[in-house]
Amino acid sequence: MKKILTVLLCSSILVAGCTKKKVEPPKPHVDVLVTQSYNVPYSFDYPALVQGVVDYKVVPRVSGAIYSQLYTEGSYVKKDQPLYQIDPRPYELALQNAQGQLIKDKAAMDNYKIIYDRYVRLYAAEAVSKQDLEMQTINYQAAVGQVETDKAAVNDAKLNLEYCVVRSPSDGYIAERQVTVGDMVTAFQTVTNIVNSVNDMYIVFSMPENDRLSIQNALLSQTATVPDSYKFRVDLQLADGTMVNDAGYVQFTDTRINLQNGVWNMRAYVDNTNLKNQLLAGQFVHIYLHGLTYDNAFAIPQEAVARGDDGFFVYVIKDGKVTKQNVEVGQMIGGLWIIKSGLSNGMHVVTAGGVKIAVGEEVVVDKTINQDKTDPNNPAKASAPASVTPAKANASDYVADPSKRAVQIESNADIYDGQY
Repeated sequence: MKKILTVLLCSSILVAGCTKKKVEPPKPHVDVLVTQSYNVPYSFDYPALVQGVVDYKVVPRVSGAIYSQLYTEGSYVKKDQPLYQIDPRPYELALQNAQGQLIKDKAAMDNYKIIYDRYVRLYAAEAVSKQDLEMQTINYQAAVGQVETDKAAVNDAKLNLEYCVVRSPSDGYIAERQVTVGDMVTAFQTVTNIVNSVNDMYIVFSMPENDRLSIQNALLSQTATVPDSYKFRVDLQLADGTMVNDAGYVQFTDTRINLQNGVWNMRAYVDNTNLKNQLLAGQFVHIYLHGLTYDNAFAIPQEAVARGDDGFFVYVIKDGKVTKQNVEVGQMIGGLWIIKSGLSNGMHVVTAGGVKIAVGEEVVVDKTINQDKTDPNNPAKASAPASVTPAKANASDYVADPSKRAVQIESNADIYDGQY
């Protein structure tokens, strides 16, 4: 009897234990961002190439043999500094020949002038016919014209002799020579050197068509602003990772899309004298363009955005429960994603813990970040200098000074009376 009671008692205890209340699972923990629209700055970055503003090819203007080299490779040269001496002897002989021809034709002109004057007196005395006078007038005028032609030939010979000294077309560092003493050079064809600019530099790069269209669409929809004439402020990143901030600004944007690769060619201007890291022509850099701003836009962390069968969406906490909100995404800015539509001010968007929650589920918020503390007055336009590249004197502005000629012209027939 005692055994039966013992068994019944144990059974009662087991039944009581099985009917104990079920334990509820813990609520998921998340972090949220309270959204607020503000002016979101956006930057572009592209690979780029450094070029000198004045990268001139040194090209001789007369043909001949290189007589001597007058500079040191890699050195700094000044505008109009002599670089090469082309053998001047053939051009000196050409000048002497032109001067001799001028003397000869000038003498012929003087003779025709004497004959003309005689015929004028004879015609006045009715000793010759009018036709004879007209013939002598024509002869004299032809002689005058021949003398003027000879003067031009002399000036041309002098100019060629002046061009025997090949001069630097601009200030800058002169690159490695392409010819040496004794080589023959051809006028306007042979490139002897390149003179690279030092102070003023160009940063040449290209913007893909998709980026250009995204800017234009944003401008057309009045959701973004850019600097006037696309004068983006630029930062540069060198090959070793060094950043050169506020290096310059975009100065030129092409008027058409490149037909070969479908990109929009652009160029930035940099004043090299203001940079601690001096740029050299041919150097590869990475360029960052600043100045595009999305006005009153929403930007949230990329990890807050998910993608489903019906597009992009975010989880929003409302009254302590999870809801799903579809959004339209735009550009990525670092770790942020611009949201074109779907969000409004004050929404609590889940930024962490979203992978373990479901719609309608209650959650516990651990951390809340309020975007309304973001400065709404971010600069909408980059400030770029209004001036463009400083004007450079062209090599054609050079005026020869006979007293400073590297080659002095010996002449025994000065018929110009100091006019030339």
